[in-house]
Amino acid sequence: MKTEAWQWGSDAHGKQQLLAVDAETGLVYEPELEAMLQGHQGKQCEFRVSDAGFSSDKNVIILIRAKFFTALDVGATEADTPVARRCGTTEETWSFNYATGEIKRVGNSEPVLLFKKFTSSDPVK
Repeated sequence: MKTEAWQWGSDAHGKQQLLAVDAETGLVYEPELEAMLQGHQGKQCEFRVSDAGFSSDKNVIILIRAKFFTALDVGATEADTPVARRCGTTEETWSFNYATGEIKRVGNSEPVLLFKKFTSSDPVK
């Protein structure tokens, strides 16, 4: 489930959040989306989630596709941002592995599954 919150009467961007619920156990998984910025340190980046789901791995791995772009102040253009600080416009896929705690960028060809069948033998942390 993807949610978005925004402040009324503000020019601030909305804040996105993702939740995945294991229907059998009731466990809720909430990836820390800001962790996707770790690969863009030193740059003015923002992102918008475009797709999310599970990997085909047996562990609980949530995959998130996001479009990254240069964060701009109101009224500013990308030309106002030094080239070294620009994020560019890219799409990235990130993996949140709840069995190991690892968060990493993966290839965009990684299939994003909307549903995942968990069994009682699947490891869950």
